[in-house]
Amino acid sequence: MLHQVVPPTPPTIVSPLQSEKVDDQHLDNQKKLALLKQLKGTATILENGGNATSAKINKLEIIGGEIQLKKSTTGIATPSNNEEFFPEFSTGNSAQTDLPVSSEFVNSTDEIIAEVPLASKNDSQTAEEVTAEASSVTKNNKQPGEHLSKSAISPSEASTKSNNDIKPLESNSSSTPVDAGSSILTQNIKAKDSNFLVGVIINGREVGSLDIRIENNSILVPLEAFADIAGFTVEKIDGFTKLKTPLGVVELAASNLKQIDEITYISEATLKDKLSTTLDFNASNLALVVDIPWRRDGSEGQQQAAALQPEVLPPISGLSSLRQELQITNSSGDTSLRSSTLLGGRLAGGSWRVRLNNNFVNQPDISEYFFYKRSNQIRYQIGRQQIGLHPLLNGMSLTGAQIGYSNLPADRFGQQYSASELLPRRSRPLQTFRGQVPPASFVQLRVSGIIVAQQQVGLNGIYEFIDVNLPTGNNNDIELLVFERNNLNVPVEIRSLRINTSDLLLAAGGNVQLGGLGISGNLVQDSLFEDSSSESGKLVGFYQLRQGLSDNLTFEGSVQSIPGTVQTQAGFIWRLANPAIIATSFGTSRGQVGYTTDLDINLNKLQILGNSQLFPTGYNSDSQSRDRFNHSLEANYRFSNNFQLGFLARDRQDESEKASYVLPTFSLNPVSSLSLRGRPDLDGRYLFSSYYYPNRSTRLAFNTFGDIYTSDLAYNLNQNYQLSFGSEFGGDLEPRYSTRVSYSARDLRSLSWNLGFAYSNGDVGPIVGASMQVLPGLLARVEYQGIPSRSRSVLGGFGDDRLTVLLVSDLSFSGGSFAPASSYGLGQEKGAISGKIVVQGGNKGFDLGGANIRVVDSRNNRVSTAKTDSSGNFFVGNLQEGIYLVELDPDRLPIELAIAKNTIVAEVAGAAITRLDFPVRPEYGLAGRITDALGNPMTQTRVELINTAGARVLSSVTDQFGLYRLDGVPVGNYTLRVPSQEGIINSETLPKLEVAISKEFIYDQNLRLPITAAVKEIKDK
Repeated sequence: MLHQVVPPTPPTIVSPLQSEKVDDQHLDNQKKLALLKQLKGTATILENGGNATSAKINKLEIIGGEIQLKKSTTGIATPSNNEEFFPEFSTGNSAQTDLPVSSEFVNSTDEIIAEVPLASKNDSQTAEEVTAEASSVTKNNKQPGEHLSKSAISPSEASTKSNNDIKPLESNSSSTPVDAGSSILTQNIKAKDSNFLVGVIINGREVGSLDIRIENNSILVPLEAFADIAGFTVEKIDGFTKLKTPLGVVELAASNLKQIDEITYISEATLKDKLSTTLDFNASNLALVVDIPWRRDGSEGQQQAAALQPEVLPPISGLSSLRQELQITNSSGDTSLRSSTLLGGRLAGGSWRVRLNNNFVNQPDISEYFFYKRSNQIRYQIGRQQIGLHPLLNGMSLTGAQIGYSNLPADRFGQQYSASELLPRRSRPLQTFRGQVPPASFVQLRVSGIIVAQQQVGLNGIYEFIDVNLPTGNNNDIELLVFERNNLNVPVEIRSLRINTSDLLLAAGGNVQLGGLGISGNLVQDSLFEDSSSESGKLVGFYQLRQGLSDNLTFEGSVQSIPGTVQTQAGFIWRLANPAIIATSFGTSRGQVGYTTDLDINLNKLQILGNSQLFPTGYNSDSQSRDRFNHSLEANYRFSNNFQLGFLARDRQDESEKASYVLPTFSLNPVSSLSLRGRPDLDGRYLFSSYYYPNRSTRLAFNTFGDIYTSDLAYNLNQNYQLSFGSEFGGDLEPRYSTRVSYSARDLRSLSWNLGFAYSNGDVGPIVGASMQVLPGLLARVEYQGIPSRSRSVLGGFGDDRLTVLLVSDLSFSGGSFAPASSYGLGQEKGAISGKIVVQGGNKGFDLGGANIRVVDSRNNRVSTAKTDSSGNFFVGNLQEGIYLVELDPDRLPIELAIAKNTIVAEVAGAAITRLDFPVRPEYGLAGRITDALGNPMTQTRVELINTAGARVLSSVTDQFGLYRLDGVPVGNYTLRVPSQEGIINSETLPKLEVAISKEFIYDQNLRLPITAAVKEIKDK
């Protein structure tokens, strides 16, 4: 693992404007509120006889069971909370935060308030009329703001019209409840035999749009388009149409369907009879509300999810992830270069991983390579593996095969992605710690006060300490220190990673067996670079059995053969009473007998932890010259949630050191802004830490480590800038004082920096640092210290290097392309989903960021979410193997983009990334006016848009001013025409207009017909 710094200011999530939506149905309050949140249309009304267009925001209120609409200019902002980070450890224990988080990490909310001008005229419109007009300007319940300032009639044309040419709207000064049954728009729609583009809401969720028809008060839905968004498939066999739904297959005869313009339609009656699906046409919002039986919550939903057939599959083999670290350091004129490369992927239904380390002086070190596969309750692993079965057994480096069996559920064992035991005993000498912290942070792993590992966190926010060799008998005092990227003097968070003795118990009847056979050492490394030791290449093997005799008693026994000896171990874990658990074992090695015992008593406020271990001379190796032992007892009493007091007594000895002491431990939070904590480390040196937050902008920290003292005062000038003062003194070191100004960008893609100076023993030196994401998935950091912080090396910290350059890259690979891995999602039995919103014809400057991606599991539970970046990429990781429904919420996408299908069923496999794309296409529209030979408006006249293939794309009906509007038109060339209809017998002789839709909504697409409106009205009658 490479070392060195960096954490970020967490992202501030800004909520975009949410507008409102009108529902005119008599629904229960829950459905009303759901619909109100979804709809986003803005009402557009005509003023001065239709000569100008102005905008209104409409406010909805539920009064007496009805929804009423009022005019308002109030913008609406939806607050969002900052994302929370939830750690995950291979030990299976939840993390506890012991240190108050810096004020920079306090959740914040930004709001955007939109100001929309209120119309100055026509204030007497009824709610129904305003609602109807609002729906006429929406597309999928969305409309660009720029359309509000444009009129379907050009100003020059409007100025030539007489007020007598236009029929005024009827006035009504009273505010009345919306009644769809009496809506003029509803009546007009139902009276016409034509197509209408409507938004579709399925089971309370907006999913897309459809071009429906209404004939004789009956709704006709295009079958294939509806199947795409409703989650079923259509097959035509021998004159019959089969609908394959998650609840079964339905067969339809030709008489159940209707063909119009080469499009197959299904009626609402057939849908209700055959598929138990109901349709409700909301005319005022141009919305089709659909209730289908296979997406409801409850048992039916579970049946639906279980029957899902995946549309996209994970790769059987291939590369899934790449993590690359490169560190350059310079100290006292010596320059060192180190790199670490980690590759992972899937092979033949299993997972593989390879790690290569290089210091560019010695030969490269192929430190890890393995293949893993699980088949039901049996697990297999082949390759180089680090085995640590039990504290009484030596750790083993094995190149060979391992097999594991357990009758317990797979999720009983912590998920990991390293070459160690397949079914790990939680309290083993080699541990792997994995979790999530703010991206670009720096983390340290501290055991009994001693830093045993540290790591720079990448852009995905994931840390992973692999095969950490824990000191004997110290599994109960493990901490994770999290540092900001611009301030490494004081951690902003300390998490406890304590391993509980109770984790070793198995359920009654639970059985775990492990076995392995191979040769010692690293076979590939030894073969390629002849880098072998005297104990490499020898036959080694092991077997372990753990059996749950009851819920309170578990037996465990192991035997392993290593070069020079055979080691054995046997013992039990016993819950003596509900609060007391003891784990004890005896072992033999090289003719010696050792033992280990752990005691865990938890009496609500009183906690007692005991440990006793003995490894006689020569037990671990022939070179062990004296006994190794550790005897400790720790007791803590919790007086309140803010005060805990206890003591730690220890007597220990290893090969070179010995320590005996009895010292107090305490944790005190006298006020919410002050935290005090103290305890001894493994060798008895006392660690004291204090953190004081006098206000949201200031943090004062003071820490001691034996006779070394550090302090740091940090003041946030604003959300981005911080001023800090630090000092280091004590011991045999010269005091060092430092000050710096740092800037933390909200976005990791922007530059964060710190600048200052340090003073020590009469010398002054600069401090300079910077970090940012230089490329997607690539984090870069550089730091220079004129006077290095020498206390860091004493504390086991970051080192005293003058210059450090660090590059960390995290990428995921799927479908032949790569993307930044924005989550830590891959493991031996965990996979990920990666995808992109693909714009038909190429992305021409659309910002695709912020769209919500939801992943739903087989029980209809939402298991994960993600947001797209500006290019439309998304990554959802840490998913268990299985089948999921992936949903795209189009609300945050540009209004011009239309989605034909927003759900995809995907299968996830361990160590694999399933690739899927959501195709979208740009759609705009056009508007204009139809007039007669005298320039008078042609009312209630149908116009239609024909594509280059001669097929009708959309149609509309003019209003009382002769105005029409067509939304949702894909990019292309079209012909606008007036078809034959009542009052117009032969339309072939009428003028047509060639229309080109390219990159915007177009206006003033007018037609003047060589007939008079009066003649048409006579023919209509």
